[in-house]
Amino acid sequence: MLVHIINYGIRVLIILLGVVMVSGMLSNPNWDSTFIMIMGIVFILFGTYRIIIYYSQVKRYNFESEEEEDEK
Repeated sequence: MLVHIINYGIRVLIILLGVVMVSGMLSNPNWDSTFIMIMGIVFILFGTYRIIIYYSQVKRYNFESEEEEDEK
């Protein structure tokens, strides 16, 4: 259970970092604002993708392990 919380937590942090980048709170005058915004969007999409993939993999693993128990 702790592993699931850590996995979801890290992925949510990636999404939050993307939101911070898109909102402009993480900026430096030497950085191109368009690049930071694009990277923020990429972080948000990547974090969302990883949450969906992790959830589906856990669900598939639980389903397969239940099937193996039923066969015995």
